[in-house]
Amino acid sequence: MIEVPKIPDVKCVLVIGSGPVVIGQAAEFDYAGSQACLSLREEGVRVVLINSNPATIQTDHAVADRVYLEPITVENIVKIIKAENVDSIIATMGGQTGLNMAVELDRRGILRELNVRILGTGVESIRLAENRTLFHRLMEQIGEPIPESYELSAENYMDTLQGMEESAYIVRTSFTLGGSGGTIVPNLQKLREICDEYFRLNPEETIEVERSIAGLKELEYEVIRDSAGNCITVCNMENLDPMGVHTGESIVVTPSQTLSDEEYHMLRDAAIHVISALDIKGACNIQFALDSREHRYYVVEVNPRTSRSSALASKASGYPIARVSAKIALGYLLPEIRNPITGNTYAAYEPSLDYITVKIPRWPFDKFHVDRTIGVQMKSIGEVMGIGRTFEEALMKAVASLETEDSRRLRLDASDSELRRLLTVPNDRRLFAVFEALFRGWRPEDIAEMCGYPDYFVHKMKNIVDKLKELEWGKIPDNLYEFKRMGIPDYLIARFTGISEADVVRWRLERGILPAYKSIDTCSGEFQADTPYLYSTYESESEFLPEKSGKSIIVMGSGPNRISQGLEFDYGSVKAVMALRALGIRTIMVNSNPETVSTDFDVSDALYFEPLTLEHVSNIVARERADGIIIQFSGQTGQNMAGDLGKLFGEGMILGTKPSSINRIEDRGLFANALNRLGLLQPEFAIVSNDEEAIRKTEKVGLPVIVRSSFIIGGRAMDILYDIQAVRERVAEIFKDRPGYPVVVSRYIESATEMDVDFVSDGMRSVIAGISVHIEEAGTHSGDATMVLGPGMVPQDIYSKIVGIVDRLTLEFGLCGLSNLQVAVKSGDVYIIELNARSSRSLPFVAKATGVDWVREGVLCMLGGRLSVEHVEPRAYFVKVPVFPFKRFRDLDTVLGPEMKSTGEGFGAGMTLNEAIYKASQVMFGKSSLGNSVLITVSDRDKPDVLRVARKLREKGFKIYSTPGTKEFLSRHGIEADVVYRIDDVRRPRVDEAIALGLVSFVINTPTDMSGSIRDGFEIRRVSIMKGTPLVTNVRLAEALVDSLLYNTPTDAREISEYWVCQLETRQQGK
Repeated sequence: MIEVPKIPDVKCVLVIGSGPVVIGQAAEFDYAGSQACLSLREEGVRVVLINSNPATIQTDHAVADRVYLEPITVENIVKIIKAENVDSIIATMGGQTGLNMAVELDRRGILRELNVRILGTGVESIRLAENRTLFHRLMEQIGEPIPESYELSAENYMDTLQGMEESAYIVRTSFTLGGSGGTIVPNLQKLREICDEYFRLNPEETIEVERSIAGLKELEYEVIRDSAGNCITVCNMENLDPMGVHTGESIVVTPSQTLSDEEYHMLRDAAIHVISALDIKGACNIQFALDSREHRYYVVEVNPRTSRSSALASKASGYPIARVSAKIALGYLLPEIRNPITGNTYAAYEPSLDYITVKIPRWPFDKFHVDRTIGVQMKSIGEVMGIGRTFEEALMKAVASLETEDSRRLRLDASDSELRRLLTVPNDRRLFAVFEALFRGWRPEDIAEMCGYPDYFVHKMKNIVDKLKELEWGKIPDNLYEFKRMGIPDYLIARFTGISEADVVRWRLERGILPAYKSIDTCSGEFQADTPYLYSTYESESEFLPEKSGKSIIVMGSGPNRISQGLEFDYGSVKAVMALRALGIRTIMVNSNPETVSTDFDVSDALYFEPLTLEHVSNIVARERADGIIIQFSGQTGQNMAGDLGKLFGEGMILGTKPSSINRIEDRGLFANALNRLGLLQPEFAIVSNDEEAIRKTEKVGLPVIVRSSFIIGGRAMDILYDIQAVRERVAEIFKDRPGYPVVVSRYIESATEMDVDFVSDGMRSVIAGISVHIEEAGTHSGDATMVLGPGMVPQDIYSKIVGIVDRLTLEFGLCGLSNLQVAVKSGDVYIIELNARSSRSLPFVAKATGVDWVREGVLCMLGGRLSVEHVEPRAYFVKVPVFPFKRFRDLDTVLGPEMKSTGEGFGAGMTLNEAIYKASQVMFGKSSLGNSVLITVSDRDKPDVLRVARKLREKGFKIYSTPGTKEFLSRHGIEADVVYRIDDVRRPRVDEAIALGLVSFVINTPTDMSGSIRDGFEIRRVSIMKGTPLVTNVRLAEALVDSLLYNTPTDAREISEYWVCQLETRQQGK
């Protein structure tokens, strides 16, 4: 073995984060970055972090020495390198964002100029792996098989296509994220059409084309290599879906179940060969396509960084991949790095697994009513992982973790022909289509042929269906233990027997039918593990017994990332654990999400990787006999479970606001009665139980109205409606989707300003953590709104009214811990929209803006303490901006409303409001310029307000394009504009062509109720997103952006605490 010492002159390392959560780049990079930062600090290295995502744990000073919550740009990185004397950079923990920054810093010569090195995998290795042409060339040189491929340009594509064989092809660009540049085309004719259109709009670009190998088995190997060439495979992963479905979209099982020993080692050897040729230093992921009949494989691609699969492999195996990669970046070799899980083995040992894990993606189709097919582009928002001793058990635990309508039912309402379509066309419901086909008695072999799953897995699923068919209505089976060994959850037993889930759980607990708990230790129990990282199984004795000395508290995580319940809640969970551990309290984390920091092995004293169902949480409560459970950081999951947990274990078991109060808050009728009794304003509303009642009461309330269900998060099943027929149809849909839940019809307050109020309370007294003011008018979901926190944003009289409201609500509901209040302000009146007795999406933003650990303050209150902190009035400005997945969902309208659509958030901070908005726009649009031309086409109700924006743009020399109606209005008010015509007009230029051809660099478009304009508006917004042209669908936000971006706003990159130094005033709340 070559001796390679630790790099001696690494003193200060800049870790590049991944930015806001987007599809293909989510919470897994908070986990990787956080683990890497802590690993570096263990070695005495000073860690500087740049990330623009305030919801992350890595942007906490407990993780990094210096934190820059700034847009991730080359310019900001240069400023930080100079300000902090950075000597090295780690770019492989920040997803595609980090890699792209490393390549760009090298391309511009900045690394050489500033004498800064890239640690770990180098820039040349990144280029080789990421550029498909270079990668394919290398594979040919080392003799590794790859699919036939071509690089096409505007100059060569016609000639190249003539020499290609008729086949299906995959079209994609280099340096893509989550397959964002990829699509499968069925033949050369379709490929030619795509090339014609693409090169018409992008004549300077190139695209890569590969012969499609859809249908072959897809496998992944997670590999770690050090600078001496030592190399191990952490684990391999087998996709149930064949090639043609992005691995992030596929159900994945580890270790592989259907490979022969010869195939396993053939691919392992190939993985090590490829990774060594690329000279990877650290973690990477390699994907293969396997043709078992021909005993042939193809190398598909390599991710030369920690990735989504790295997080899955790490949590599935217990091997701390990001931690080890950071050590390798410092020059350590695998045999020198101790495994912290066992404490007495080293990182050079390949993990040994005596269990099975199954990952299932979590898609947003419960909120996005668009095409549900899946393929080579990612559409999933998050994922879950189930762990068991058998495939059946692991699969059903993953299903239970999904928290979707399909996972709660397992069966589908579909005709036979529709079922065949769901099986043959890749889509998010295919797993449940397999279950449904098995329930109908279809042959497993026929099902496997239709869906592409290996026969082995379909037969395993048949075992589950056969067991469920044994259930009798109204009877809990005497052989319940056999069902539990297969992982069949209590809620499905309840569904198939007609008994409530709570009664099944109680029946089982009373009879002592409880699982054993096994350890994930990387070594199949060969060595003693120091860390209780546990999963349940109905098998033999437990490998870890709970500690009984001292106080212990369970913290419930938030499950899979989804729209409305994502990284912000994991931030709260981890901060709560930190606060409890600092008090010497044993902490027990329960979660099912492999991407998160909360499911890292050393965050809590004990980690249970389990579904967040009443069954699994109750099992842990019964086993641990903890002193309490915290549900405030589990989003709506914990709120919905609070009542049943309180009945099973007593309300005192729930720390913070009690279940009875949560029910009074979540039940719209009870909550409204309480507000009336307190004399607090709320929009007029009615609770309805059928569509006829909805019509009658809507006429009384008055249009427009917001229609919504109870016990939801993210505005799901929520719409602003302007006519009676739309109300009738929407109410009927909600009752069909959520039978048994009441529907609330409430008056929509137009032209109001919405505010999010985060506060902490101890049951008697409350303190406001922050009031975030929405730039958009009320009606945009708080998770999608652009929010501002800063001095003078809330008038003193409104602030005083909000303080009084919060005080009264705290006393009325006994609010304890963290809460969030949403209000609408109009004409000096404050209307209550919603109260949540839990942590909110905006809390991490408020914490990063104020410099106060509000989670810690809330936890202290939950433990019985009294508030000691006071409200902090910021002197700087902070902007939270949403980030949307519109490019992945072409049928999804970009217009914002009461139903949430954003996947993540970005952060802008400044000493002035314009500076904060300027930075936020860099995160939102990926640029800080609006160019020099604008398309303005707005509804009649927005025309008066858009005049100010148009005048400012004209003053700065912008060329304005408008559709005929808006142009006529602008002309009447002295503003010159060029006309662009509607999409169905024969005259040119058409509005969609003006955007596609790059005539406009900025688009302001607001929706209208006129039918033809609705179609035009949708197409305008769709083309803008696809072209990457900055698009704003709200005039208030457009004006804020114009004020910031057009007036030479001075900006600087500052360490986050520099903003806190400026916060001198404390506002007393009159208590």
